[in-house]
Amino acid sequence: MSDVTEMQLLKWHGQLLLLNFLMFMSWRPCRGLNVPNYGSTYRANPTRRSGVFASVRDPAYYDEYQPSGPKPLSQDQRRSKLTAISNPDFYFPPDPEADLAEANEPEPVFERQKSKATPGSFSYNPKDKNGPSHWYRVDARCGGRYQSPILLNTSNAQLVTRKRPLRLDGQTNLPQSILLQNDGHSAKFTYNWRNGDRPVLRGGPLKTKYLFEQFHFHWGVNSTVGSEHVYDYQRYPMEIHLVFYNGLYESFQDAREQVDGIAVVGLFYEIYQHSVDEQLNTWTRFLRNIVTPDSEFTIPFIDTFPLYEVIGDIEWPYFSYEGSLTTPPCLETVTWIVATKPLLVTEKEMKQFRRLQSSTGQMVNNYRPVQKLNHRRVFLY
Repeated sequence: MSDVTEMQLLKWHGQLLLLNFLMFMSWRPCRGLNVPNYGSTYRANPTRRSGVFASVRDPAYYDEYQPSGPKPLSQDQRRSKLTAISNPDFYFPPDPEADLAEANEPEPVFERQKSKATPGSFSYNPKDKNGPSHWYRVDARCGGRYQSPILLNTSNAQLVTRKRPLRLDGQTNLPQSILLQNDGHSAKFTYNWRNGDRPVLRGGPLKTKYLFEQFHFHWGVNSTVGSEHVYDYQRYPMEIHLVFYNGLYESFQDAREQVDGIAVVGLFYEIYQHSVDEQLNTWTRFLRNIVTPDSEFTIPFIDTFPLYEVIGDIEWPYFSYEGSLTTPPCLETVTWIVATKPLLVTEKEMKQFRRLQSSTGQMVNNYRPVQKLNHRRVFLY
């Protein structure tokens, strides 16, 4: 091989080494960069809100009413990280502060496997293996980040000044019959409607019409506890939940899995102090027909009652937030509307609820502990 050829080979070899060295040096400084992701995985893909977080072995269940919030940010952090994030599936006003805090959250790891526990095999007894702190074993979705109920604090809520009125059309309509059930966890009233008579909820935080499905109750062993939500650090003796499903879907079962599928109206009950034995709510007399677990009773048309007789006019201020069902499977597809003005119930009527039996004994304290807010926005309308 000639000297010229050897020199050309050495020259090409040296150029290749130099090119590799330059590429290595240009890559090496980037290794330590921590480029933030200013998008929000939860908002961009809201169907992922029910994911299970592998890093959380024991979901954070608590009943201590200590409000918590995001850590304060410096002006430079606020200027560099603040982004406009919105959820098109709900009519909640924007809150850049809450979105900013959420943008700083680490990306969760989602588990694809489903819980092996039998659906519905849950308990309200905190000492049971399937008690509230272990519901994630009954259904993995109960370990999500957008769970209900929560603490509703007036001072921390976002006041909505420009709002659409909340309406419940058809609340004076009478159903053909009402199915009253003791499902082992609550007393549930399911109405049987003629075509076109089903009440419709609209307005407020809702973008579409929601059709009435059923209502049920949560109560305590005495009148100091019972409600699921806690309003300004106070529990009420009972809370009613009126369940609605999005009219875009064929049924409640179809809607419950959708991100905008369910709306639940919650109202507290307080004790009527002027009379212990008075029957304020005439429909409570039917509870004696479902004392045993898994029993049911059909209320005939002549004895049916409209929703108006249960909750009256919708003219109260209310909280609204994105949350979940409060029993397994804890689906995070609920727009919550919780009234600030309580209804009235007597001690005699509360005793009628406390006579109901579950599979383990007296049906009382059938409320879930308060869940963490996790930077969600709570609005006051």
